[in-house]
Order: sequence, then C-alpha cells, then structure tokens
Amino acid sequence: MRAAVIFVLIAFQGLAIELQELRRTEDWEMHLAKAAQLAREQKFEEAQALYAQLTQAAEEFGFPLLLKAKVRNNHGAMLTASGRFADAEKAFREAAVYWVNSAGENSPQRAASLNNLGEVYRQMGRYADAEKTYNDSLAIRSAASRDSEVQMANTISNIGEVQRMQGKFTPARTAFERALEIKRRTLGDSAPEVANTLNNLAAVLQDLGLFDDAQKYYAQAIAIRENTAPIDRPALASAINNLGTLQRRRGQMTEARANLERAAALWEESLGPEHPSLAAAINNIGELLLSSDDFAAAEPYFRRALSIFESKLGPNHLQTAAATDNLGVLFLRQGKAAGAEAFFRRVLKAREAVLGLESLPAIEAAHHLAQALHTQRRFTESENVLESELAAIGRAGLIGGPQHGHVLTELAYVQFAQRRLEAGERSLNAAAEFAAKLPSDQQATIGSLYEAYASLLRALRRGKDADRAGARAKSFLPR
Repeated sequence: MRAAVIFVLIAFQGLAIELQELRRTEDWEMHLAKAAQLAREQKFEEAQALYAQLTQAAEEFGFPLLLKAKVRNNHGAMLTASGRFADAEKAFREAAVYWVNSAGENSPQRAASLNNLGEVYRQMGRYADAEKTYNDSLAIRSAASRDSEVQMANTISNIGEVQRMQGKFTPARTAFERALEIKRRTLGDSAPEVANTLNNLAAVLQDLGLFDDAQKYYAQAIAIRENTAPIDRPALASAINNLGTLQRRRGQMTEARANLERAAALWEESLGPEHPSLAAAINNIGELLLSSDDFAAAEPYFRRALSIFESKLGPNHLQTAAATDNLGVLFLRQGKAAGAEAFFRRVLKAREAVLGLESLPAIEAAHHLAQALHTQRRFTESENVLESELAAIGRAGLIGGPQHGHVLTELAYVQFAQRRLEAGERSLNAAAEFAAKLPSDQQATIGSLYEAYASLLRALRRGKDADRAGARAKSFLPR
C-alpha cells in the first residue's frame, strides 16, 4: 500500500494570522486540528500560505526541533497531495534532518520522514531513489521494537510498490507477501491494514497474469472492508474499483462496469460530486467504454473527470494529465489526430513540468505525441520526437524495457513509411534484440512490422532480404 501520511495543517477560516499569535506553541494543536478539514477539502493554496506563516514563526521564535520537524513533515504531506513534488522533497529532507538532530539517526520519526520521501520519489517516477529511501526507512524500523512491526510492513509494502512500478514483479510479489504475513500475525486476518496489502498483492498478481489469484485477493479485501464497522466507504470503493479494473482487463465487461459504477457511487456518497477520487472512478468507466470502442459514451466520462481534476488539483497535476491523455487516445482512435495532438502536447508539458523529461510518464506522453504526428503523416516531426524520447530513455536508465521497445518499433514504422528501409531495419532489429523481455502483444507488433518490411522488400525485388525478414516475422508472431 501507499504509506499513509497524516495531514496536519493549520487553517483559520480564511483569516490571516498575526505572527505573534503563533508564539504560543501550546495553541498549535488546536490550530493543527482545525487544518485537517482544510486538507480533506484539498484547499491547497490556503494551506500553503498558512504553512509559510507557521514555518516562519517556528524559525523566528526558535521553536524546538521536534516541532519544526513535525511542521516540515506535514507540510511535505500537503505538498505531495497537491503534486508539488520538488517542494515536498525539500520539506521531507528538512524534516529528516530535524529528526536526526533531535531524536537521533534511528528514531521512528526519521524513519517516517524517509518513508514519506520515498513516496515522493515514487510519484515522481524516480524509482531507484524511491527504493533506496524506502530501504533506508526499513533498516531503521527493522532494528526497532515489535511496536513498529506494522510500520515496518508498510515500508516493505512500499518497496514492493516501487519494484512493481519498475516491472520487478516477482520481487514485488515477495515484498507484498512478507508485508501480508506480518500484518496478519500482528493485527489479525480481518484488519483494514490487511485489506490494503491484499489489494497490493492482487495488483502485482494481475501484472504477472495470475488473474484468478488476483481476483481472489481483491474479493478478500472487499470482504474485510464490508465487514469492518463502521464501513470506510472510500476504502471499500477503492477495493471494488480495483476489482472492476481487473475484470475489464479479463474482458468481463458487464461485471466490470457494475463494479466501477458501484465504486463511483460510494465515492460520490461519501466524498461529494467534485472529489478527485470520484473523478478517478469516472475516468475508469470511460476507459472501459473506450476499450469497448464505445467512443461516444466514453467522451463525457473523460471530460467530467478532467473537469474535476482541473478544478480541484490544477492543470499540471498528474491525475489531470492522465485524464487529458485519455481524451487524446480517444481522439486518436476516432481518427481526430489533430485534436489528439493538442491533448498530448498538454500532457507532455504538464508531466515535464512536474516530473522532468526523463520520467516514464513524460516519455509515454512523448510517445503518444509521436503517434499523433505520424498519423497526420508528419513523419519528420514524429521521428524527431521519437529520437528525443530514446535519448531520455537512455538518461533514465530504461534501456531494454517495454517503453524502449515501443519507441523503437514506432521509429521503425515511421522510417519505413518514409521508405528509409535501412534505418527502419536497424530500429526494428534493435527492438528485436530484447523482445524476449517484452509483453506478448509488443512482440506481435514487432512481428507485424517484419512482415510489412518483407512486403516492401519483395516489391523492390529483393527476394532474399524479404525471405529473411519474413522468417524473423514468424519468430515473433503467435503460432
């Protein structure tokens, strides 16, 4: 599961606070308690302004390091939720230093700040940094007393999540199973924390193609949520949503839609009609309709989700970008490549601003943009984007991964379309070198391109070369 970060903020009904009013540290808990509602309402600009005052007061009045650490840690949590990852990284780093100087290198508080910093790196797509930071947190928690076993399990689960995001599915499965064992032993089989880890284990089993096992664990997580009083409706909605997403992937469209709509209803009942969690559910229903080629029905869902995300999270938030990307994919599949291009450029701009050029989400956005350009027969522009994408993949250390294969096969397509056969063959051969590591559908794409290349060669009366390309095609296409 994602590690839960407690949002502890200050909120004063929109009134400015005189700095002197913040001198009395004994009043802060009251102020911080008032802020919890502000966080839930996601009024990030107000929270940011008040946090600036609080940070200033802590410095000016020489507050204890423990209090400064708490302020920076909780400020980092708010910044993470609002998508301001660079600022969140700075806040968590400062909090960790305060904890070291006040409570020691191996304090549970420092472990918590490191765990939160790892979550920032995970959301930024800096998976190697995230995994290292989570492991640093785990080392502290492993040496602590049994009282920290659940926190240790949370960090192990976070390590599993970041391994999963890097495609390390087997180590991720091991991490989730270890976390699940700890939580079941310390909390019992029916604890809500157990449901969180069941959900994560199901997700990686889904990635491994073990759909029956994944569905079983999703069902167990739902059962725990349904039988825990009082029912945590948002958490139940999340578990049902995940099951619906799996069912969509399995082609169980009727069951999937029923569960996705149930999840959306639960989120709307508990959080209101404009909450980002509801927007995520609406977006998932749109994706189901898109996968069924029901374009007209999908578009209103994507647009409503985008409207909520933009209103509540801002134009550059990653969830806003994801909904925008879905609209771009919808337009591209409808043959509206120019409209898709506009959406993809917005996505790329947002992801570059938040995550940087070398992040996997930015690389994926560039790939969609290249597809929109080549669909418009703007091959030179498409190739330039793809070459930039390859450079970013190299800098990010993603050589040989699925996205690298996607880019090389797309580049080969664009080069073949321009009758640049030698360049296209080089790109295709490069993709084929590590095709065994790629998903089966991507291997089939490589095979189809070899078939197309063979046809081009035959048209040019290059029979031996065509036969060689045809033989390579057969090695990638399903028998």
